[in-house]
Amino acid sequence: MLFAAENALKTMQSDQKTRAAAQAYTEGINAYIQNLKTKDLPLEYKIMNYKPELWSELKTALLLKNMALSLTGRFSELRMTKTREILGDSVLRKLYPYLPPFVDPVIPSGSKWDFKPKTVEKPKPEYVPANRASLEDPKFEPAAGSNNWAISGTKSKSGYPILCNDPHLGLRLPSIWYEIQLVSPGVNVYGVSLPGAPSVIIGFNKNIAWGLTNAGSDVLDWYQIKFRDSGFDEYYFDGEWQPTKSRVETIKIKGEKTLLDTVYYTHHGPVVYLNGEKPFTSRVPLNAAMRWTAHDGSSELQTFLQLNRGKNYQDYLEALKYYDCPAQNFVFGSVSGDIAIQHMGKFPIRWQGQGSFILDGTLSTFEWSGWVPRDHIPMIKNPARGFVSSANQNPADLTYPYYLGWDYESFERGVRINQLLGSKKDITPEDMISMQKDVVNLCGQAVLPLLLELIKDKSLTPDEQKIQKELKSWNYENRAELISPLIFETWWNELYSAIWQDDMTSDSGTLQWPGTDVTIDLILSDTRNEYFDDKSTSPIETLTEIALKSFRSANERLTMKFGKIGPNWKWGTARGTDINHLAGIPGLGRTGLQTDGNYNVVNAISKNFGPSWRMVVAFGPDLKAWGIYPGGQSGNPGSKYYDNMVDDWVAGIIDELLYLESPDLKNAGIVGQTVLRGLK
Repeated sequence: MLFAAENALKTMQSDQKTRAAAQAYTEGINAYIQNLKTKDLPLEYKIMNYKPELWSELKTALLLKNMALSLTGRFSELRMTKTREILGDSVLRKLYPYLPPFVDPVIPSGSKWDFKPKTVEKPKPEYVPANRASLEDPKFEPAAGSNNWAISGTKSKSGYPILCNDPHLGLRLPSIWYEIQLVSPGVNVYGVSLPGAPSVIIGFNKNIAWGLTNAGSDVLDWYQIKFRDSGFDEYYFDGEWQPTKSRVETIKIKGEKTLLDTVYYTHHGPVVYLNGEKPFTSRVPLNAAMRWTAHDGSSELQTFLQLNRGKNYQDYLEALKYYDCPAQNFVFGSVSGDIAIQHMGKFPIRWQGQGSFILDGTLSTFEWSGWVPRDHIPMIKNPARGFVSSANQNPADLTYPYYLGWDYESFERGVRINQLLGSKKDITPEDMISMQKDVVNLCGQAVLPLLLELIKDKSLTPDEQKIQKELKSWNYENRAELISPLIFETWWNELYSAIWQDDMTSDSGTLQWPGTDVTIDLILSDTRNEYFDDKSTSPIETLTEIALKSFRSANERLTMKFGKIGPNWKWGTARGTDINHLAGIPGLGRTGLQTDGNYNVVNAISKNFGPSWRMVVAFGPDLKAWGIYPGGQSGNPGSKYYDNMVDDWVAGIIDELLYLESPDLKNAGIVGQTVLRGLK
């Protein structure tokens, strides 16, 4: 992380505007810190008996790189390497397709690509890592999601664009975001920022608005390294022994000795863990170098500084030229009527599938072959359908000539968003606010009728008949007050496990489980598919047998956990949502919130994850905007503004935002004011 931040800082400081912004921001924070008395320290510092050290521009770069790591995606190379070794390539392409079933890409299918692509040859033979000891089992970890969309004036009642965004991140108090309107000569921008980021990250001004979703494209690969000996001073590459570089990281631990951690670097990047070391996360292979675009010098800050001041579509394009990592879908709208979306990032040119598995670090033929030109990156402006959208799904169909990755989010949110936008006319901001709260479950809608049909003539107990009846009456909405969502979710999880547990378990550990989309497709296309058979039992099962078995297992699991079917089975009660304190301090979070939604519906609230900021911006002669996040503007747990927006967020209420043309304007919404004056 420090290596990445140092490289970013060099780039940041090489530009006069980004250097000035980062420096002024740092000086402002430090002016506050230096005037803090012990009694005025935030509660967390008092509890941990710690005083904040001075801020630095390097810390701003570290913040940006931390977000890059959080949003780089679920790197699954280690598990996929093992899966490929055992199942083979032909099975892999069926179960982990580059374009999965049902997906509606960010750039509409059939779009034409007006450029001549750069190509790269796939080397032969395929590489299989020799170091089997490094192939440990990674944990399943959820990816950071998000929704964004913009409609043109052809679909809105006002005749002007409307832009919406709700980034899905881990929920915590104090919130990851805070609202701000930033005004100075040359800029008047409103939105949300991260503590430590000297700009508005998602927001709008009177001319343009923009929002972000995680692109999900692969910008991180692992290269197996062959060291000469246990001294790690040299590694083998293209027939020669090359010198490594070593770097000692100093890690201070309260109450204990300082830890000195030696990290060895190849030209690929750092070897994160050596053989014999225990990885912080088991997704990381041993003796492998990490090639990550975030380690290259970049200046994402420049992108946001320019967007904050943007006036039109050309300014949007110019700002995105500086954006590298983490890859994001930047949605755009303007008062002049333009809408657009761009799948933006710094993407290596690869052969199809490169980086899905651990790569050979001893040969240059396995290295990245340059970068996808910026004007070849998936994007669309003012499409005929009148809207653009993204929900972390595939950026384009298979006609797009570059390979950007395979492990994107399942189809449900993206398809539902496009269904709603495609079917609506004369759209109002209220329609968009309602759409952000949509809780229709397309997974349930797709498979539940068939599953219920499979068990309808079976001998069910009275309790099983009750939950069957609940499911028959379900409207496929994940609402807090309903029982059916909990029953379906539990049944689906039991069924999903019954399908894949036996097939994806090997002597060397757990393999990569196929996605929801592939599983739904198997269920709908062939009830006697070989994967429905439980290989650990002698009879050959079909979907009918495992549907009934998993249905009964779901009932048993729910009864054991919540008692007989009743109020405790309500989705909001049984699942609930917890917004824990960022340092895990008990009593400083909000837990057991009765929320609608689910990870796979538009209102993607789950147990500890969800819409971290909901924003709707409606252009017109008088710009209007709405926004809310699950927290408050104060970090003080004793303040009523610590969590005063949480209840409205749970209820789906969103506040109209007060965007002032000037700081001097009077408005009934202003209840207090503090004027900061510089020293003369």
